[in-house]
Amino acid sequence: MTVRQKIAIALGSAVLTLLVGVTAVIVVLRLRVAIAAVDHTNMVLRQIDGVLAGMVDAETGQRGYIITGDSAYLEPYHNGRLEANAHLAVLRGLVASDTQQLGRVDSLQALSDRKLRELDQTVALRSTSASAAADRVRTGIGKAMMDSARRIAARISLVERRNLAERDQARLRIRNLALGVIVVGTFGAFLFAFLINRSIRTDVIAQQRSQDQLEKQTEQLEQQAIELEQAMEQLRDTTTQEEEAREAAEVANRAKNDFLAVMSHELRTPLNAIVGYAELLHDGIAGPVNETQREQLDRVQLSARHLVELVDDILSFSRIESGQDAIRQGPVEVRQVTREAGALVEPVAAAKGLRFTVQAPNEPETFTSDAGKVRQVLVNLLSNAIKFTDDGEIILASHVEDGRVVFEVSDTGIGIAPEHQEQVFDTFWQVDQTATRKAGGAGLGLSVSRRLARALGGDLSVESAIGKGSRFRFWLPR
Repeated sequence: MTVRQKIAIALGSAVLTLLVGVTAVIVVLRLRVAIAAVDHTNMVLRQIDGVLAGMVDAETGQRGYIITGDSAYLEPYHNGRLEANAHLAVLRGLVASDTQQLGRVDSLQALSDRKLRELDQTVALRSTSASAAADRVRTGIGKAMMDSARRIAARISLVERRNLAERDQARLRIRNLALGVIVVGTFGAFLFAFLINRSIRTDVIAQQRSQDQLEKQTEQLEQQAIELEQAMEQLRDTTTQEEEAREAAEVANRAKNDFLAVMSHELRTPLNAIVGYAELLHDGIAGPVNETQREQLDRVQLSARHLVELVDDILSFSRIESGQDAIRQGPVEVRQVTREAGALVEPVAAAKGLRFTVQAPNEPETFTSDAGKVRQVLVNLLSNAIKFTDDGEIILASHVEDGRVVFEVSDTGIGIAPEHQEQVFDTFWQVDQTATRKAGGAGLGLSVSRRLARALGGDLSVESAIGKGSRFRFWLPR
């Protein structure tokens, strides 16, 4: 075979490989579109199931409350309402391009709203008359609405399952096409490789003369391979030791977190008892108390509350470290959560003689997050500002900007040096690390707050200058 023929075969193999590759890319892209369509249908089906499950949970909680009068049943009742509305919102976005399905979702939304209103009315009626609430349940109104909701959901599911079958068939056809392309391309490549191999075999005899030199090189390579294997063995031993050390560190870290969680819980119970009994003594429940004794009891209560705050910080830190602090998403009203956080710390600021201002949006603005976690971060920031501000004012402001909800806590306190503005978010770190520092605390508040902010999808940062106060900026996605 001439050199020209060999070059032609090699070029033919390269062209075939390129064509197979381009065809495979096109087929794979089409397959991805088909798979995405199947996933979209499956997601719609899951949201429908979630809506019905939320309505059933709400109804179950309502009936448990009506039967027993135990307010503990109201939690699954409220959770079911939130779950049903959340799944409906997602479902509406998924079927937005299908007007018929969107109309059915609108009908399901209307039935869900009617059902939830009926549940609200029955729960409200139970607080005044248990028998009247039970009679209302027996009328079957709620069951009729639930049956209608199930029929509409079944119709939506039927349409989606038909779409699922069609899309799955399309996916299988494209997959078979991809397999065909790969098989044909592989066979063609093999054929070209066979021809090239025949031409290579004719060249082997000519290369036999250099075999001795190649054998010497092979011996050298084998020796290098042995040395490399020895080095790899040492590396594996080192890696094994590092893995064992890492596992031991993880076990120790888990043990530390478990210890912190247990001890924080065990300490919090007697501390709360100390606060309660001190308040009873302070109020004269156990007998008359003179002014000197009252002052001493005030100090006992202050110290006990301070210990409770430290234990709460440690408990929050241990939950975050161990991954047990679950995020419960739901609608949050910006103005409400801002004012609630401000109301919790306003008495503390007033007792210290500080001016306290809350600036919230005038118009209702909502976002999706965990209201309890948001409030916890704001209270931590406000408490920290009050702790380090001896004179002046504290400002809590909130607003919405560029798809974000922004909370800002400003103070006129001692401020933070530039080199410490990232360290203040480290665990157990404080600006004043001496044992005689004025401000107490475990150094966990800002660390826990930043971790919560990032767990909620946002972040926490600070701008400050020594002697001019600080401004903490806490933002979350809208």
